[in-house]
Amino acid sequence: MQLIENTVKRGALRCSGTAMAGTGQSGAALIISLVILLVITVIGLASMNTSILQERMSANAQNARQAFFAAEAASQDLFRKLEPMDSSSTEWKLALDVLDAGIRVATTPLGYSGVGADKVATAELQYLGEANLIEGHSLGEDIETFRQRYEIIGDASVTGTAARSQVIRGVSVVFY
Repeated sequence: MQLIENTVKRGALRCSGTAMAGTGQSGAALIISLVILLVITVIGLASMNTSILQERMSANAQNARQAFFAAEAASQDLFRKLEPMDSSSTEWKLALDVLDAGIRVATTPLGYSGVGADKVATAELQYLGEANLIEGHSLGEDIETFRQRYEIIGDASVTGTAARSQVIRGVSVVFY
């Protein structure tokens, strides 16, 4: 009985001895898995940076669009005030004052408040000179008229950003 126990013990020792001695593995699987994890991490960081850049570009485009619409609204507002041809209005007095100031003289921009709290918009009127009609053409008027050319310049910016826009609109004015 003693011999059988020894054989079993030797077999058990042999098996455990073989497992302890190893088969020559030196941790290559660990190194490969760490390299793969590093590559995946680098790809993840690169995609995050790209995503952040795209978000910034989208915000800048949105701010530029808001500035454009604010400048357009300011110039449109001044144009609508000039359009009824009411010579007693303050806008028409401004047009006559601009005409007296001279061609392309910078005037004081008028503030426009209808664009929201985070935007600043102004509208400016500049005189460009007298409009000359082509010979042989008329506008169907029998009385002496003076056609003057103006520019309405709407300018706007979004506060806290570099977004800025300017809209220039040509206007022909007839004074009787």
